[in-house]
Amino acid sequence: MVPPSDRFEPGPLAAIIRRILEGLLTAWAAVSLTFFALRATGGDPVANLLAQGLASPDQAATLRHTLGLDLPLWTQYIRFLVGLLRGDLGVSLYTSRNVSIVIGEQIPPTAALASAGLAVALILGLLLGVTAAWSRRKSVGDLASVLSSLALTLPVAVTGVASIVILNVFFHNSPGAPSVAGLQQLALPALVLGFASSGGIARLVQTGLAESLARPYVLAAKARGFAVGFRLLWHALRPALPPVVSLTALEASFLFSGTVVTETVFSRPGLGRLLVASILRGDFPVAQGIVVLAALLYTAGHVLADLLALAIDPRLRRQA
Repeated sequence: MVPPSDRFEPGPLAAIIRRILEGLLTAWAAVSLTFFALRATGGDPVANLLAQGLASPDQAATLRHTLGLDLPLWTQYIRFLVGLLRGDLGVSLYTSRNVSIVIGEQIPPTAALASAGLAVALILGLLLGVTAAWSRRKSVGDLASVLSSLALTLPVAVTGVASIVILNVFFHNSPGAPSVAGLQQLALPALVLGFASSGGIARLVQTGLAESLARPYVLAAKARGFAVGFRLLWHALRPALPPVVSLTALEASFLFSGTVVTETVFSRPGLGRLLVASILRGDFPVAQGIVVLAALLYTAGHVLADLLALAIDPRLRRQA
């Protein structure tokens, strides 16, 4: 006889399968929306080539046929989905190179920036959240709360431009100062991007830690003279960490797919700058491929966050 506690429970498995199916449905909806939105707002990419004198009428007709733009919209849509399932994103109108290769070349710098930004967001978010809830000096806690509020409200473009101005004013031509251009390659963009994402983590940590500190077992530990130090902080912080892990998974996908402004402000290579350049010059397949990749990454982040939440918090598995 198998003890009841050791029996297989289909609940968690069913919840995981449901989350994955919901993620696939969301990804399909995002990809479809991207397809129709770009065609509704982007115009005819071949006409853009003609307007810029980059193709003759005969070349434009051949290219339109090659891209399938002379087919009905729903036929184009089916061909697009089939090509997407095969990993075929088409060919760049301007370089005649495979879109997958063009995008793949820009993934490493964007991945480096997103990874560094995520590390900054996690460290800074934990530091601000813990300081705001734990500090015995009200002024220090209030300062941490103000900084987390600024991180939530200030756009990346504002903090990016401000950081460049400050860096040039205080460090330009200063003896022994770090190279401005060198800092703008990764360190400064990562700080700006990480600061923008740290606000949500900080607020989540602050709220969860404040709730834990008000619980009876923490108050009882303090009453018994338990040292108010790292050990007590860790015990109080642990219940607040599961939501932070889920939010971090979401932030990872956001940082990877949301570097457009940061890369543009700091003139960094990557998917963000490539997307802006493709839209401005009407390189329809490249822009579409980047948007689809961003949508898939963001959807994957949501699914991963849900699965992590189910793995960490048993109460969610029972509710699913």
